[in-house]
Amino acid sequence: MKHKDSGKDWRHFAGKPYFIWGIYVLLGIAMYIAMINSVIPKKLNVHLHDIAKYDIQSPVETIDKQATKVKQQEAIESAPSTYVYKKDAALMQVEKAGDIFDVINEVKSKSDKHSSSSMKENVKKVRDKLSDSSNDELSDHTIETLLKASDNELSVAQDMVNTAIYETMNNKIKWSDLDRVQKDASKMIPSSVTSKEMRLAMINILKDSIVPNYVFDAGATKRNKEEAARQVDNVVIHQGEVIVKKGELITRDVMHKLKVVGLLDNHLKALPFVGLAIFVLFLTALLIIECQHFKTKQGAPDVTRLLIFLVIFIFILLLIKLDSILKNTHIVGINYVVPIATGAWLIRMLLNKRLAIVSSAVFGLCGSLMFGEASSTNVFDMPMGVYLLLSSLAGVFALKGHGTRFRLVQTGFIISIINVVIVAGLIFIQNGTLHLYETSLTLGFAFLSGLLSTVLTFGLMPFFEATFGILSPIKLIELSNPNHPLLRKILMEAPGTYHHSVMVANLAERACDVIGANGLFARVAAYYHDIGKTKRPRFFVENQFNHDNPHDKISPQLSRTIIISHPYDGADILRKHHMPKEIIEIAEQHHGTTLLKYFYYKAKENTDQEVLESEFRYPGPKAQTKEAAVIELADSIEAAVRSMAKPTPMKIESLVQKIFNERLEDGQFDECDITLNELRMVKESICETLNGVFHSRIEYPDESDHKKVNNK
Repeated sequence: MKHKDSGKDWRHFAGKPYFIWGIYVLLGIAMYIAMINSVIPKKLNVHLHDIAKYDIQSPVETIDKQATKVKQQEAIESAPSTYVYKKDAALMQVEKAGDIFDVINEVKSKSDKHSSSSMKENVKKVRDKLSDSSNDELSDHTIETLLKASDNELSVAQDMVNTAIYETMNNKIKWSDLDRVQKDASKMIPSSVTSKEMRLAMINILKDSIVPNYVFDAGATKRNKEEAARQVDNVVIHQGEVIVKKGELITRDVMHKLKVVGLLDNHLKALPFVGLAIFVLFLTALLIIECQHFKTKQGAPDVTRLLIFLVIFIFILLLIKLDSILKNTHIVGINYVVPIATGAWLIRMLLNKRLAIVSSAVFGLCGSLMFGEASSTNVFDMPMGVYLLLSSLAGVFALKGHGTRFRLVQTGFIISIINVVIVAGLIFIQNGTLHLYETSLTLGFAFLSGLLSTVLTFGLMPFFEATFGILSPIKLIELSNPNHPLLRKILMEAPGTYHHSVMVANLAERACDVIGANGLFARVAAYYHDIGKTKRPRFFVENQFNHDNPHDKISPQLSRTIIISHPYDGADILRKHHMPKEIIEIAEQHHGTTLLKYFYYKAKENTDQEVLESEFRYPGPKAQTKEAAVIELADSIEAAVRSMAKPTPMKIESLVQKIFNERLEDGQFDECDITLNELRMVKESICETLNGVFHSRIEYPDESDHKKVNNK
C-alpha cells in the first residue's frame, strides 16, 4: 500500500505545472552550461619581448582609438596653413606713405625754419599728426631730414617711395620674407638722385610702409586642420587579422593591439553571456513548442516522455562536449567521431519523428558553438555544425521500419557512409590542401561515428525501457519471438488459442497501420491478449478439438465466471512475468464490457426468475486506445468468422458489419479516441484480410477419380 501511495504522490507531483516548467528550465540550463565555456574569451599568457609560439588573431573587429588619435594628430600637423593675399594692401600703403609727406609739407608751411627750437616742436607736431597712422618706425632723424628738405626733394622722394612701395607690394609678401623684400626695395632708391641723408630717410619710410600682404588666416587654418582630422579613417583591427605571426617578436605595438582586442583583459564582459542567454532562450522555446504535443490520454502533459527527452538531450550534449574536449588532443578529425545519430534514433524511436528533426537542428547549433572558439574569428564552427545537423537528420530519415536490431545495424552502416560523404564534401568546399593521411584519418573517424551510434543505441534502449517503462520497437520485436516463454506456453497449453491470437494479430496490425496507429504494438499485444485462457483451455471452443464441451455439464453462471475471468487471469499472468503495462491493459480491455449473449440467454431459458444482464457482462474497462479498440474488433470478428460453415465475401462483410454495429450501439468505443471514419477504415481492412484468408480454392480430384479418367 505504501508503494502504491508513493506512486500516486509522484504522479500528482509530476503533473504540476511548475514540475513541467522545471523540465524546460533544466533543458535551457543544460544548454547554457554546455556552451558557456565557448563564449568566455581565452586569456593569452604572453609577455613583452617574447617570441610568439603561434599565430594570434583578433577575435573581434574594433577601433584602435589611441592609434587613430595619433594618426589624426599627424594629419593636423601636416595640414598646410592658410594665407590670404590682400591685393589692396599696395595702394593702402602708398596712401599711408603719402600721408607722411603731406604732414611734412603741412608742418613745414607753418613753421619757422630758422628756429632751432622750432625743429623739435615740428618733429613733435609731425608725430602727433602721424600717431593715428601708427608710423612708429619713423625715426626723429628721418622726420628732421624730411622737414629740412626742399619741396622739390620731397616731391622726388615721394614719387620714388610710392613707386618702390607699389612695385614691391604687387607681389605676395610673407612675414618670413619681409626683411628680404624691404632690403630689395631699398635698392630701388639710387644714391645718385638724392643725398645720403635723404636716401636713408626714404629707406626708413619704405621699411615702415612695406608690410606683409600674404598673411596667415587663423580661422581658415583651424578649419583646414579640423577637416584633415575628420578625413582620417579610424584605425580598425579587423576580426581575424593576424596581430603577430608565429616566431615573431612581441613588441609594444603588438601588446597594445592585444590589449585593444581584449586578449589581455582580465575582466569578464557581460555581453557574451547575455548573447548566449538569448541564444539558449530561442532554442529552448523551439523545443518547448514541440514538447507541447506530449499529452496523456486525459490531455495532461506527458511527464514521462518529457523526462525521457530531457535525459536523451542532456546525454547528447555531454557527448558533444566530450568530443569538443577531445579536439584539444590535436588528433586530426577526432571531432567527427561523435555518435550524434544516437540522439536522433532514440528520440525518434521513443518519442516521435518530428521532435527528432527539431532536436537535430538544435544539436547542430549547440555543437557549432561548442566547437567554436571565443578568442578567434570562429565563434561558431560552421563546418562542425553542418556535420552534426546532417548526420542527425540522416539518422532520422535512414531508419526505416520498426527499428529492429538488424535494422539498426544496417542503418548504422548507412549513416557511416553518409557521414563520410558529408565530411568529404566539407573538406572539398574549404578548398584546402589535401593530405592523404590526414584526410583518410578524418573520413575514418566519420565512418566510426555511425558504428558508435549503433552500439550506443543498443546499450541505452534497455535503460530507457527499464527506467521509464517504455515499450520500444526493439522490445516489441523481442516479445513477438515465438520462442518467448509465454508464447510457448500458449502454443503448448492452448494451441487453438495460439492460432486464434496469430490471426487476430494479423488483422489488428494491418488495420492499425491503415489508421496510423501502432501496428507493431497491436500485433504483439494480440499475441498475448488471450493468455488467460491457458488457465482453463478446455473451456474455450477453439481448444476442444472434438472433445466434449465442459460447459454442457455446468451451469451458465459458472460458465460465465470462467469465461469472464480469462482477461483478468491473463493480466495476472502478464504481471507475474513483468510484461509491459500496455500489453497488460490490452489483455484487460479486449472484451470491454460486452455481453456474454450465449450464456445469458441460456441462463434465461433455464430459470423463470429474472436474470440481470449486468451479471453476464465483462467488468471492463472499455477500450482506452485505438489499438485496444482494433484488437477487440479483430478478436470478436475472427472468432465469429471461424465459426461460419462456408464463409464467403458477402457473409464475411455482413458479419463484420453486424459486429461493428453491435459494438457501436453498446458504447464500447466511447472511452477511446477512435473516430467513425477510422472505424470504417478498420472494417474495410479486416474484410480484405479475411477475404484473403478464407478465399475459395479449386477442389482437386482424388486418386480414384484420376484412375477412372485414364481407364476411359
